Amino acid sequence: MKNKLCKYLAAISITLLCLGFTALAETGPGMNLRYKQSGTGAGALTTSAKKEALYPLTAADVTVQDTDAEREALLRKSKTALLTDQIILVVDHNLTLWDKNADGSFTKQMDVYCGYGRNGMKPAAERVEGDGTTPIGTFPILFAFGFGENPGTALTWRSISPDSYWSGEKASYNTWVESSKRIAGEHLSEYTICYKKALAIGFNQDPVVYGRGSAIFLHIKNPATWSSAGCVSVEESNMTALLAKCHDGVRMIIVPEQSDIASY
Repeated sequence: MKNKLCKYLAAISITLLCLGFTALAETGPGMNLRYKQSGTGAGALTTSAKKEALYPLTAADVTVQDTDAEREALLRKSKTALLTDQIILVVDHNLTLWDKNADGSFTKQMDVYCGYGRNGMKPAAERVEGDGTTPIGTFPILFAFGFGENPGTALTWRSISPDSYWSGEKASYNTWVESSKRIAGEHLSEYTICYKKALAIGFNQDPVVYGRGSAIFLHIKNPATWSSAGCVSVEESNMTALLAKCHDGVRMIIVPEQSDIASY
């Protein structure tokens, strides 16, 4: 009788243990990691923004599945390549810098992790002010800006003053304005970290459409998050390196997938 009772208790213990492992497999870190890697299954996340909100991304999470040769071939055939000899390319959370060679091919100069809008990316013509998305498309870099004198970039440099704003006013929407009185928009001098060094992306410029969005920059990341209100962000050291390598005329392509390069 005692042996039968022991066997019975042992069987119950094994069953409960198996159930416990099953529960962990369905609700614990293992399931979360699978969602992060595959983006499929019950509860799967459908956008990069949602993934980042639940499972913050780091530089170690970036997996470059496409070869540089494939990306270079797409850049060489792009419309943007006809307009410039230097391209900053953002494909999802990967930012690269490419210089054109005499034969029309491109050579990669930088390859770093980047952040973007908290609500993902959206075609430039579809986004609106405040929707938290980064515009998809090809854009000129208007100029570099930040605090203090030119740090050594060949880009045109603008120094932020206490009166510097990126305007949200209808009459001067999406332009840099110097005003002694507070105006709608971003008071640039208040962004002492993100705008220490930055590039002004020429989104919504020709023509300017009121309400489509303003103040879209490539800037230093917020220390608290990779997400932004619509800008692209990089680590400060990478911004410093980028400024040292870029010159006037550089353009920027922003796309969610590598295959999208062909459209720009």
